[in-house]
Amino acid sequence: MTEDGQKNQSLINNLIRILQKNNLGRKGIKKRISALKKSPYGKNWQRIDEQWYSKIYSHRPELHNDFIRYLKNRTDIKTVLEIGCGTGTYPIKFKNLFSNMKYVGVDIGAPAIEYCKRNSEFKFICGDFIKMEFDDKYDLVFSHAVIDHVYDIDRFLSKIVSVCKKYAYISAYRGYFPNLEQHEMVWDNEKGCYYNNISLKQVEKIFLQNALNRDEFTIREQKDGIQLGKPYSIGLNGIELVIEIQRQV
Repeated sequence: MTEDGQKNQSLINNLIRILQKNNLGRKGIKKRISALKKSPYGKNWQRIDEQWYSKIYSHRPELHNDFIRYLKNRTDIKTVLEIGCGTGTYPIKFKNLFSNMKYVGVDIGAPAIEYCKRNSEFKFICGDFIKMEFDDKYDLVFSHAVIDHVYDIDRFLSKIVSVCKKYAYISAYRGYFPNLEQHEMVWDNEKGCYYNNISLKQVEKIFLQNALNRDEFTIREQKDGIQLGKPYSIGLNGIELVIEIQRQV
């Protein structure tokens, strides 16, 4: 064992002795030690299934209806990139929306991508969108409830601008926060992700830095249709942030 390894093991052994004195028990000790180690980003999305994604989709009917209207009203879309496609609610259950289009879905969750590949003929890629390299640009880039959990909000938005040829639609389920000066980010070690509140002022700043004109993007609020009072709605108010890009081409 290296010198650093010996030091780390010594610290852990000392911690175990302290925790044992506090009568935490084996499970309590394991939990405390685990909390000292930062989970890998995206941990939660390596263990959730199609049933979970379907349930999450069903919680926000008005938001999804808004997006479907948005898509149907733009007849010049030929290529589509979805960031955070999950188990393919859109490309599988609503595949007719993408008739005569080239659709590509990206997700960090390997199980979700494998499910999509088994159940759809569209193209799916497993990876971290922020770090991925794209050779193509897409007429439409869209993403639901992903910006709420990314580790770098500004890089996420900048990347969307870089791969967006015409349109983008980005929704954030955690709320509409017009008075925030900066993004608020809280790390959840158990799930391996952040919980983010998005600053509208910061979004505008990033878009302008990425050479978008002020009249090429819209930042607005949108009702999502969640049932307030349900366990899944704790901390939410039924209003989402929607960011739209429409390039002047």
